[in-house]
Parts: sequence; structure tokens; C-alpha cells
Amino acid sequence: MTWLDEQASGATPLLRTVGLRPELAPLLDEFLAATWAATADPLTLELCRLRIAQIHGDRGQLALRQEPALAAGLTEEHVAALDDYLTSAVFTAHQRHCLAYAEQYVIDVHGITDADAAAVKQEMSDDQYVAFTVALGLFDGLGRMRLALGVDERGNGSVPVSPAH
Repeated sequence: MTWLDEQASGATPLLRTVGLRPELAPLLDEFLAATWAATADPLTLELCRLRIAQIHGDRGQLALRQEPALAAGLTEEHVAALDDYLTSAVFTAHQRHCLAYAEQYVIDVHGITDADAAAVKQEMSDDQYVAFTVALGLFDGLGRMRLALGVDERGNGSVPVSPAH
């Protein structure tokens, strides 16, 4: 929770904070929904979202699970193996490529090579690849913004981690 979100209305702490600029909140909400709707693989996208949260040290985001990813088979075994995604048998080769791409995106976007992009695109159409890359930018940018503003998204309508997951 940030002191900022107490000043505006919205469904989540992030939307309450952004709600201080009322013209932006509905746009962000729509963009987030469209991002998740555009993916053909919500499990891999959620793994990348969580890896980005790990890199940022964003415990609030690490405590959430997106419903589409849970429905697609996300387990806590996946989450526990994220630190070792390059060697863990939990992940497919494509998931490893996507996670490496996401990590490189956050650390140094200029370091993404044509080979990195080709490995990710191997199991995606061009429009899915664009949607995936846009989603990474959104997760990275919003993560940085949440951390800078002290916004804790736990309880935002996503599924919090529980022993049942």
C-alpha cells in the first residue's frame, strides 16, 4: 500500500495510484486486460512476469498468480524453479527461451540478439511475438513504477499465493 492510493478510487492499488490522473486509469486497465487476452500461452507469460518481478525484487508481484496461468497449469514448482530456469526440467525449451528473453529485456534490452528473438518466435506468430514483447515492457515498466511509488498489488484481484497452489 502506498500513501498515494488513498487519494483516489480504483479496483487495485495500482489503479488507485494511477487514478490520481483519472484519464490514465481506464486506459491502463484496458491495456492490461488486452495484454493478457492477446497471449496464446498464459503460462509462459506468467512465468516471465514472475521472473521480471524476481529481478526487480518485487515481493508483492511474486505473491500473485494470474488466473489464466493457473488455468493453463502454473504450479508452485514452476515458480520455485525460476532461479534455475536454464537447467530445470520443469520448463520446456520454449519457456527457457522466453524467460531468457524476458531477463535480457529487463537487464539490457540492447543485448537481445536476432538469435534470441528467433528462438522466442519459433513457437509464436509475428503478432504473438509483438504482443509478448509488449507485455514484457508493460511488466517491466509497471514493476519499476510500483517499486518507485511504493505500490503493493497484493490483493488486486489476482490470486495470492496460498498453500493450495
